[in-house]
Amino acid sequence: MSKPVDPGSTPTARPVVRRHRPGRLHENFKVTTPMKPYANRIQLRVAHNKRRLENARREMTHLLTKKKVRRELAQQAVIQALDIAADHQLEALRRSQNLTELTRSQISLERLLEQLDALKHEISKLPPLAKVKFNKIVAGQDWENFDTETFSELIHAMIDALSTSSAITDKARSAIIEPLRASKHPAVAQIIRTAPPTTLDLWDVIPAQTRTRVEAKLRTWVPSSQRPANEFLNRLISLLERCRPRPRKGRRHAIERRFGRRLASIWRGLGLHVGRAFDGESGRHVESSFQRFARLALTNVGDDSRISNRQIESLKATLQRPR
Repeated sequence: MSKPVDPGSTPTARPVVRRHRPGRLHENFKVTTPMKPYANRIQLRVAHNKRRLENARREMTHLLTKKKVRRELAQQAVIQALDIAADHQLEALRRSQNLTELTRSQISLERLLEQLDALKHEISKLPPLAKVKFNKIVAGQDWENFDTETFSELIHAMIDALSTSSAITDKARSAIIEPLRASKHPAVAQIIRTAPPTTLDLWDVIPAQTRTRVEAKLRTWVPSSQRPANEFLNRLISLLERCRPRPRKGRRHAIERRFGRRLASIWRGLGLHVGRAFDGESGRHVESSFQRFARLALTNVGDDSRISNRQIESLKATLQRPR
């Protein structure tokens, strides 16, 4: 038997359970937003069995066959072009992430330079016996095969050489292990650091091209017999300064630039010419076959952008440069 309802009471409504539907990186592709950090690793492709692509494939294929390209080669080129157009849809996100990563790595480079400068300053204050240990460590490294692993071994050997506790050695040890901008709060200062030394952490996240160039130059370096430890730190700081990435001046290239170059490689592989088209009757430039081919590929992945005449001229100039 059901219970009577109190006329003065309000029935309690059941809570509405809303299921979260993750967003997409692009509205036309089933790639969810949790994949955003991996944009540089994702390669989008179109689903070639979708009916909405049939007309575009047909038109793009017809455009190529009119230029005497064999049908099977034309169909293969169209499939490649559509995949390139699909993959191009994440290009803006990739650029944004790469610029963010570059900024972060350049900040890490600045911090590493500060860390090494502090280490050089503290080593200069060490007692003579400790300096002798440091010089032997540096002189004994295999510099001809210097790499990140060698640098790690060198840093850990320096830490071991500072195992004798004193006010001076503790400061030098901290310059290797602890971040210079660490919290000065007493409670935080008492926490024993279990992470890798800060110097190695920063070395791993500086710009990759900087690290590669510095390692290559150190392989040709021969430490002198006089104060090799101090000489090494001076050289390392100098190389990091010289090999740091230099910001480009002026505007960055449009994101369509890379798409155009990838599509041009297909176009030229078919023996076709990449360029603009001129209509003699109207006396003006019109959309060329290559531009139309690119526009159709982009349109069919939901992209309304196109390759402009200015971008075509830039692309032609790039293709004509000797390799």
